[in-house]
Amino acid sequence: MLLNALAEVSNTTTASIKFYRREGLLPAGTRLTATRQDYGQGHVERLQLIRVLREEAGATIPDIRALVTVIDDPRRPLVNALEIAQSLAEGLSPSEAGGPPEHREDPMIRDLLTQLGWPDVASGPRRALGELLEGMRAAGSPVDRGVLLRYGRALDELTRVDIAGMLEPAQPPVDSLSGDTGGAGETPSRDVIVARAVWGMVSCDRLTRVLRALGHVSHSVRSAGS
Repeated sequence: MLLNALAEVSNTTTASIKFYRREGLLPAGTRLTATRQDYGQGHVERLQLIRVLREEAGATIPDIRALVTVIDDPRRPLVNALEIAQSLAEGLSPSEAGGPPEHREDPMIRDLLTQLGWPDVASGPRRALGELLEGMRAAGSPVDRGVLLRYGRALDELTRVDIAGMLEPAQPPVDSLSGDTGGAGETPSRDVIVARAVWGMVSCDRLTRVLRALGHVSHSVRSAGS
């Protein structure tokens, strides 16, 4: 497809597409003439990934460039890209993904990983959890092991389902936010999987907050009526 068709299919302006190309976020198409290029499904999926990162995660152009560099490197495993994407969804920069914590880590975190059977590896979310626990303790609202484990167990099954959903074959109809753009039964591309991961984290975080608030209201009303 030509540039105008790519813009229409991806719901992106031609100016934005040219900008993303200049910034190294979108690869060039196949050259047809000196001024015309042919674009394919991979370009559509990359533009949808950029849209999710920009609109849902608030990622900057440099952050997105760092992520797509990993996605486009066949030597880098998909888990590296997912770790960066998940850090961006949490408001962290790619440089904060992985690496040891800046301070002595709360021992409850390693205990949580052991209890849940999660790998004891460094990650951006692990560092963010340590900072959150430290901040809650400083504010006079510390979390004990029991509470942390209760939340962890509740989210273990949810995240297991999330990961399985990211790897499912793409199905019609096209969902421009989740990245489901391939035909039925096709293995999703790395762009699609990463877009699903970001969209899933952002949307499920919202769902968790809203359901928790609804639960608080419901239990409060029930208590007041008893």
